[in-house]
Amino acid sequence: MRRLLMIGALLSSLLSPCEAQLKMRDVFLQMPDSLLPYLTENNRLDFLDFMDSNMKAEVRNELGGKSEMLALSNDMVVLQVSRSLKVEMRLLPVTEAVDSCQQVVCVVSTYGVDAPESKVEVFSARWNPVEVSAHLALPDGPYTAEFMETPSVGLSLHETDRLNPIAYEEQKKELPWLKYIEWKP
Repeated sequence: MRRLLMIGALLSSLLSPCEAQLKMRDVFLQMPDSLLPYLTENNRLDFLDFMDSNMKAEVRNELGGKSEMLALSNDMVVLQVSRSLKVEMRLLPVTEAVDSCQQVVCVVSTYGVDAPESKVEVFSARWNPVEVSAHLALPDGPYTAEFMETPSVGLSLHETDRLNPIAYEEQKKELPWLKYIEWKP
C-alpha cells in the first residue's frame, strides 16, 4: 500500500509540474528553438553552465555571431542575442492558471541599435502563446519596453520614433518614460 501511495505521489508530481514554484532556468531550457532560432538547446545549456561557474556566459550562435546571457535569477533572464537584439524574460504571476501553472513568461524583445523598438509577448510556462492584452495595455505606436526592478511588477515604456534615429536620441535625453504599465495577474 505504501508503495502505491509513493508511486501515485510521483505520478501526480509528473503530471502537474507547475504545482511548485517555477524557476526561470528550467523554463528557459524548455523553450522551443523556434522562439529564438539563433540559440540551440546546447547554447542554452552552455549559458547555464557558464553562469553556474561564474564565467562570462557567451556562446557562438547559429548565425556565427556571439550571444551572451547577461543576467539570470529564479524569475528572470536577460540575453544579448546579437548586437541588435536584446531579450528579457520574466516569470509573472497569474490569478487563473494557464496550462495548469500560476505563472506565465513575459518576453520583451528589443530590436535595433539606432532606433530600437520592443515587442512584448506572453507565453505559458509550457511556451504556449497567451493573449498579451489580458495582462498588459500596450500602446499602439512604436515603443521600447523594459521590466521594472523588483519588487514592482510591470513595464516601463518609452515612445520611439523609429523613422528618425536622431529624434529618438534627443527624445531619450529630454523625455521621461512615456508610461508605466502594471502587470494584471
